[in-house]
Amino acid sequence: MRVVHLLLLLCLSISDLAIDGAAAGDIYSPPKGTPLRAQLLDAARPTFEREVGAPVEFVVETLNVMDGWAYDNVKLQRPGGVPIDWRSTKFAEDFAQGMRETESNLFLLQQGGDGWTLVEYAIGPTDVAWDWWRQQRNLPYELFGATAEDFGAPPASVKPRSGG
Repeated sequence: MRVVHLLLLLCLSISDLAIDGAAAGDIYSPPKGTPLRAQLLDAARPTFEREVGAPVEFVVETLNVMDGWAYDNVKLQRPGGVPIDWRSTKFAEDFAQGMRETESNLFLLQQGGDGWTLVEYAIGPTDVAWDWWRQQRNLPYELFGATAEDFGAPPASVKPRSGG
């Protein structure tokens, strides 16, 4: 009986890992249809609907979760794949002048006691908006789908030489 309880606990632990993501330090991309993916997208949706008008659907380009943080890069659309008419949003002038990119909308979530909370977002940035978020919170490049080398930074294993 004791062995059965231990096996049951082991199975529950493994299933929790599959639901909540990967082990500490690993990046996990929750697949379509999973509760975690729905929680992440639903945590950000009200802000995006407030910014561009409801309703909004997300087409996920990148969705990474690691150590209580989640980064998403999504395309915004209306239900059923209908494109957003950016001319009817508060961003109309920015988009008309090429100051926004409709294909890329970013957000950063943090997990807390009450679930996932949106802590940063950028609608249509034309630069690498997430790098500032990464620096401020000391998050790894990999959460954002990049590496330090992508930014010309030396790998962590390379230490700068002192002057002489």
